[in-house]
Amino acid sequence: MKILSVSQMQDWDTYTITHEPVSSLGLMERAATRCFAYLKEDLLIQFPNLIQKKIFVFCGQGNNGGDGLVLARYFKNEGYQVQVCVLKLKETGSIDFEINLQRAQAIDVPIQWIESEEQLTLLRNLDICVDALFGLGLTRPLQSIAATCVQYINSNATYTVSIDIPSGLFGDADLAIKQDVSAIVQAQNTYTFQALKSAFLFPETGVFVGEFKVIDIGLHPDFLDQTDTDFTYQQQLDLPKRNLHDFAQKWQNGHALLVAGSKGKMGAAILSAKAILRSGAGLVTAHVPSKANDILQIAFPEAMLSSDISDNTISEFPSLKPYTAVGVGPGLGTAPETQAALIDFLENTNLPLVLDADALNCLALAKQQGQDFNIPPQTILTPHAKEFDRLFGSNQNTFERLKLAQHVARKWQVIIVLKGRFTQIVNKDGKVIFNGSGNALLATAGSGDVLTGIITSLLTQGFPPIEAAKLAVNWHGQLAEQLAQKKYARIMASDLIDALRF
Repeated sequence: MKILSVSQMQDWDTYTITHEPVSSLGLMERAATRCFAYLKEDLLIQFPNLIQKKIFVFCGQGNNGGDGLVLARYFKNEGYQVQVCVLKLKETGSIDFEINLQRAQAIDVPIQWIESEEQLTLLRNLDICVDALFGLGLTRPLQSIAATCVQYINSNATYTVSIDIPSGLFGDADLAIKQDVSAIVQAQNTYTFQALKSAFLFPETGVFVGEFKVIDIGLHPDFLDQTDTDFTYQQQLDLPKRNLHDFAQKWQNGHALLVAGSKGKMGAAILSAKAILRSGAGLVTAHVPSKANDILQIAFPEAMLSSDISDNTISEFPSLKPYTAVGVGPGLGTAPETQAALIDFLENTNLPLVLDADALNCLALAKQQGQDFNIPPQTILTPHAKEFDRLFGSNQNTFERLKLAQHVARKWQVIIVLKGRFTQIVNKDGKVIFNGSGNALLATAGSGDVLTGIITSLLTQGFPPIEAAKLAVNWHGQLAEQLAQKKYARIMASDLIDALRF
């Protein structure tokens, strides 16, 4: 799914009106009609006694307010208690708003005009609020009575849903990330039209959106085909099926090398090695410090071992001849000998490669010390925010971090997996894929080690690097969703490995 800018969304509306037999008023009716079906269904789940509740619909005087008036009309026609509250900032609203206001009044939808704080305070028992105050056309922060109205909703509403976008929030992340957030509707759910808005996908601004649904309102598909964007969104991908025909051999699914572990950090190596085999690689060899041999053999007998000459750290890399792909970093440590071995290895490998965790921290230390190093093209880097900043420089916010990641990916011709909610997969051309699978269960120690194992496994099985990154991140998120469906409130990373069956 492409993620479009506010101006692109506005152009799409115009294109649809120009190329279809539909007016802006008809498009408003279509959008609100489709939105109503989802909204009513969700409200009935949230409030089984919905018929006994009053639904407050807060409308501005633009087209977002017009959407709200259509929704209010539908609630009224289906026998629900509805109260429209129109924030009056001018004498007349948009043409489509005024037409829908007349239609609402014609069926006796109650209309309350809001022009002062005193009128707001008369509103009581705001169990359910539908926010249709301001849409994507907003270009400056809310002030005066508009800001007061939003703050009143946030302070008094039990349950708030926003139509298209929470009022007060800018749709484009580059602007929203810098805006004053004191007057933005805090929604539990947002029903957005046709495409995601980039502001939904960053923690500083996405917190206002709650859960979101993208409602297909039937905008003309040709516009999307002709429109380029740097941002896309993936939700649930079809996962790879392992080759299990009668004459299959383990080596046909590749042989992974995992370079990982140090004294006190062998758990990370074990988690990653298990994930490699569980997600379909035929063989895995773990190169670990010599004193860790017994630990790994006992904990994971299915793995083969390669012993480092050092007792407690990695100080060398084995010959790469038997291997199909390499994963480096989980529990690796940052000892000087490890750092030196890693830099030498990077100069001499052309195998598909994943660098995670302490592999990235080793490179960050090398950079601080003025050492040069090479990262082979098509390498997959999997940093969390702190690891990324250590290696490439600090950032004021998550959007700036992503812009820097795009620059680094293009410069080095690498793939960067910026881990977090809506993990960002930055391709070597700077294009970004936001991943929609997953949940807060993934915020646990060792979760990233499992992800490294899955990526390494897919590389080992022959998937191109960008496909391996996309699939692995999505799969990793789906595992957490499966555990949530089984009522897990908290997990350990080993639970993710247990769920790695297909």
